[in-house]
Amino acid sequence: MTVTSTNTSNTDIDPLHASVLAGVCVAERAAAEAARVGTATEDAMERVNQTLVNDIEQLSISLSDKFEEIRLIHDLTANLELESDADDICIDMLNQLSVCVPWKTAIVELCPADAECVVDEPDRLIVGEPISTQELDSMIAASWRHAAKTDGIVRDITIVNQSDEPRLDNHRLMILPIHRGGTHLGRMISIRTLDQPEFTTVDIDLVRSVLMMLSMHLVNQRQYIEMQSMLEGMVRSLASALDAKDAYTCGHSSRVADLAVALSRRLGMTQQDSDSLQLAGILHDIGKIGIDDSVLKKPGALTDEEFDQIKRHPVLGYEILKGIRPFRHILPAVRHHHESWDGRGYPDGLSGDNIPRAAQILAVADSFDAMVSDRPYRRGMPLDKVRKIFREGRGKQWASDVVDALLSNEELMIRFAENYQAPPEIDP
Repeated sequence: MTVTSTNTSNTDIDPLHASVLAGVCVAERAAAEAARVGTATEDAMERVNQTLVNDIEQLSISLSDKFEEIRLIHDLTANLELESDADDICIDMLNQLSVCVPWKTAIVELCPADAECVVDEPDRLIVGEPISTQELDSMIAASWRHAAKTDGIVRDITIVNQSDEPRLDNHRLMILPIHRGGTHLGRMISIRTLDQPEFTTVDIDLVRSVLMMLSMHLVNQRQYIEMQSMLEGMVRSLASALDAKDAYTCGHSSRVADLAVALSRRLGMTQQDSDSLQLAGILHDIGKIGIDDSVLKKPGALTDEEFDQIKRHPVLGYEILKGIRPFRHILPAVRHHHESWDGRGYPDGLSGDNIPRAAQILAVADSFDAMVSDRPYRRGMPLDKVRKIFREGRGKQWASDVVDALLSNEELMIRFAENYQAPPEIDP
């Protein structure tokens, strides 16, 4: 009997069947590998996406902080003017800073402009909860002790977020200097309580940026004030030189300047224009320095030739002042204060509104003081005669509205007429 085996060896498998089986195995392995790789890729992509999201969030926060810093500095610089009071600028700065860097109390200490904090009590400006000088000084001293113990040195910038110093109990403190180059201008002190956030590098950078801007402005402002003081000294010296030349016109320039400013205010001029008019009034006759004393002090009537010399003084004044930059804005008033509304004045024969407005006002103030003042050749005129001359010259020699501004204010005319002091050497 013949036995037939039911087992089939590999050699007995049909080649086609074997090929199919191999293909299936390869496909299964490929699918498994693809699934593994796909899962890994998805995980990797998820990690990358999460990192990108985190980076974008951090970048957004950083950009937001920088935007707030730039906006704050822009708002502060937009309000900075050299004529502004330094205390007002600092108070405004603290109020705007408190929006971005909150605190319990903030203090700015400014050193005197003429000394580098040599006085015991600097100018202290406080925003927030009030604090006494004694309490503030004790907290500053405690912060310095803390810095000395922790860092071994006390620096200009002192940050204390937590300390075992009794005077700093429940408080955080930030002290930053206000300086420009080697010039120490003051410092800023910020105080927080422990329930408020710690002072961070973002807070410090923002405050330092603002203080840098403030220090630049304070230095520029102090230099501007110093230049203004020098300019005023120069003006007083020039006016004194003119007064010394002729006792009869001593004080004339100052009186003309004051009356011109009073008229300018009644005519609605700006403060800046009034200030320029004040300077122009003081210097309007400076050209008389170049006129011969024999002509300037002549007690009798002037000849045509002598009057021609007198008529040169507006141009001489213009030439004297034109090389001094701070005086350039008053040159038209100095040159044209003897022009006449009808064009018959000098030196250029201007008429009507072609005459600079400041010169129109100076012409009335100058004429009024000349009329009420004693001169070598006559006594001062009574106000009734002065009024008559101005009424007759209204719209002819002088601008009508300027004459009206003078004549409509009786108190002003009396006050300036009474302010005139006759030279002591004149006969009664």
